[in-house]
Amino acid sequence: MPVRAFQRITRRLILFSGWTWVAAGSLVGFEALDVVFGAFALAPELLPLVILCLALAWLFRRRLRRAWSRMRARIRLSRLSRSR
Repeated sequence: MPVRAFQRITRRLILFSGWTWVAAGSLVGFEALDVVFGAFALAPELLPLVILCLALAWLFRRRLRRAWSRMRARIRLSRLSRSR
């Protein structure tokens, strides 16, 4: 594997790992994230899975909100066009 391709892959993995930490922290709050870390003192091998699940939940919530706002906008637009 060429060096540039390897560097590109490692950079994307590092960015992804940073995104999961920020997403998980913004979902439960950074104070609650500290509690999550404390709870996993006995089973630290499960911590990456929990962080990934929290990040995916944040992403799902974000996309669900976006879809909901788009649907509301379409309903308002259709009501507005019918009233004319």
